[in-house]
Amino acid sequence: MMEELLRQILVKLDKVETNVGQFQSEVRGRFEQMDKRFEQIDQRFAQVDKRFEQIDKRFKQIDQRFEQIDKRFEKIDKRFEQIDQRFA
Repeated sequence: MMEELLRQILVKLDKVETNVGQFQSEVRGRFEQMDKRFEQIDQRFAQVDKRFEQIDKRFKQIDQRFEQIDKRFEKIDKRFEQIDQRFA
C-alpha cells in the first residue's frame, strides 16, 4: 500500500514537472515573441526618426526660401518707395 501511494505521488510529481516545463516553454516563447516585437518597434522608431530628420531638413530649406522671398519683397518695397518719391 505504501509503494502504491509513493507511485501515485511520483506520477503526480511527474505531471507537475511536465506542466511546469510546458509553462516555462510557453513563457520563453512569449518572451521571444515580445523581443521580436520590440525589435520591430525599434526599427519603426528608427524609420520615424529618419523621416523627421528629412522633414526638419525640408523645413530648413523652406525657411531659407522664405528668407529669400522676404529679401525680394524688401527690394520691391524699396523700389516702390523710390517710384513714389519720384511722382510725389
